[in-house]
Amino acid sequence: MQNTYKQYPNWKELIELSRSDIEGYIYFLRTSPMGGDSVHKGQTPSDNHIHRSISVLETFIVYIQRYEWDEAPKKPAGFLIVPDDKPRLPPKASGPIKYISDFVWDQLMFHIDKLPQDIIPLVILLEATGFRISDICTLKIDCLIQKEDGWWIIGDQRKVKEKNHRVPISEEIASVVLSQQKLTREKSTTETNPLNYLFPTYHGTRKGQPISRDNVVNNLNKLAFENNIVDDKGNVYRCKAHAFRHRYGVNLINNGMNILHVQKLMAHASPEMTLVYAKIHDKTLRKEWEKATSNGAVRLNPGGTITATSMEEQADQNGLELEWLRHNLDSVRLDHGFCIKSPKNNCDFLEQTLEPPCIKNNCRSFHVDHTFLDFYNDQILKIESDIEIYQKSGRNRSIEIIQPKLKKYKEIRDGIINNGGVYGLPKTKREARN
Repeated sequence: MQNTYKQYPNWKELIELSRSDIEGYIYFLRTSPMGGDSVHKGQTPSDNHIHRSISVLETFIVYIQRYEWDEAPKKPAGFLIVPDDKPRLPPKASGPIKYISDFVWDQLMFHIDKLPQDIIPLVILLEATGFRISDICTLKIDCLIQKEDGWWIIGDQRKVKEKNHRVPISEEIASVVLSQQKLTREKSTTETNPLNYLFPTYHGTRKGQPISRDNVVNNLNKLAFENNIVDDKGNVYRCKAHAFRHRYGVNLINNGMNILHVQKLMAHASPEMTLVYAKIHDKTLRKEWEKATSNGAVRLNPGGTITATSMEEQADQNGLELEWLRHNLDSVRLDHGFCIKSPKNNCDFLEQTLEPPCIKNNCRSFHVDHTFLDFYNDQILKIESDIEIYQKSGRNRSIEIIQPKLKKYKEIRDGIINNGGVYGLPKTKREARN
């Protein structure tokens, strides 16, 4: 309490601390610019800053009184600090959680070399492990292990009181940790790093303690401010303590990991906590679906030629709602493409051939996009391999039979690559035929 020190420069304890001293401190907080090393330094104090400062002081007084320190104030903490001293803060928003999108992450990586050298590997580990910032900061030098199945990071998850929680990491991330281990061992002494932290503080009041969470967050926000790193809305990005952890969870869900496995990897106490990431995934999935269905799709004309199309156009021609297709995509997906035919109508070609009837009969309700490119590439390689075998054994008739299929598959593949498409009869004629 800077103003109290100025008023009582000879105090060596807080025994005589009074309510009027606390009121003087609160006045000082409200009238003095914010300090520290953050991007807020010099700005008018916010309610959040005042609330946090008073709460920290209150916690300290309660602590030293509880353990009966000789220096503790005589008056109980409850008489020194009252609830009305703290500004009322707005309730936390119940909207989407803050996580680092790929858009922001790419900008951070572009400028990451401008961070302090001791912060860079810490930030990389944050993104790669899903650990909370405080848990990354307190990793020990021996946190890295190698097993038969690869590299793992081991550390305590203090919030949920889970000891030796471990997550898998890549070779590249392991090399970052190995480099940090080597550097820390070279610089550390029993005085500067008695507890063998991977990211220790070597100087100042925190000597021997790990790099602090606030140090990491403040440096990231400073980097964003000085290099105009912006979010998706164009605003300068403000890092939140859990942002990297949320990014990790979102990426796992988006990459198809089972939600129970995500829960285990992130040491969540309940699946409800992990479901937050699944909700983000649903929004991401919809955007990706809309993006995928608007590009690179093909359809067949009655003559068998390939022309461009889109899922929206196919749905409209077939009298279907695009939203219905989105929710029933798995039902209409075949091995070789989508059948975008109204469920009210039967397929005329289903039992006419052993070949895919959609392709054999140039069905206009057949839709192929880039997600099927691997299927057609694999089929083409297989057919070409069969033709080589037939040629060696002189089975010319087999080659004649399979060549049209190879030609058609190549046309569809090239149509996908060149953004071509597949279509058929008008909707009125299709319905008339059923």
